[in-house]
Amino acid sequence: MSRVYLIKPLEKKSVVYHVEMFRENTDGSISWFNLDDTYRWGQGFIEENMDCNLPYADGDIAYCDPNAGWGSELDDSCSCFFEFSDDISEEEQKEIKEAYYVGGAGWLFDGNHNWEEEDSAIHVLAPFKVSLCEEDGTVVIENVEIK
Repeated sequence: MSRVYLIKPLEKKSVVYHVEMFRENTDGSISWFNLDDTYRWGQGFIEENMDCNLPYADGDIAYCDPNAGWGSELDDSCSCFFEFSDDISEEEQKEIKEAYYVGGAGWLFDGNHNWEEEDSAIHVLAPFKVSLCEEDGTVVIENVEIK
């Protein structure tokens, strides 16, 4: 049974779902877009064996693995910022935004398109609380002291 560090924000609007997507074009060039979707509430996880990824006590952000733990429980998207490579037309940018607003992460990973994931993370902005938990959610150490 593996354990995870549960990272919970102490303030609203402090959880960001960050995704970097890319595609290879027919001419061999690469197009890309990044998005940061901010939520009022949520949580992130860092696997115990990756404790080197824990934030410093004075750190601004905890970089969490979206595939760790039992779910980020992202709740109430309140802003979404996109960044596009220069070769993506305004029309295609609009299509990407609309598809994401309708389908969310489901569209990113299962949609009918040729975009691939480069990277993704859950960013929990300080201040936050860190607890060590069993994979079933049982808290082993509450308020872990980070250095």
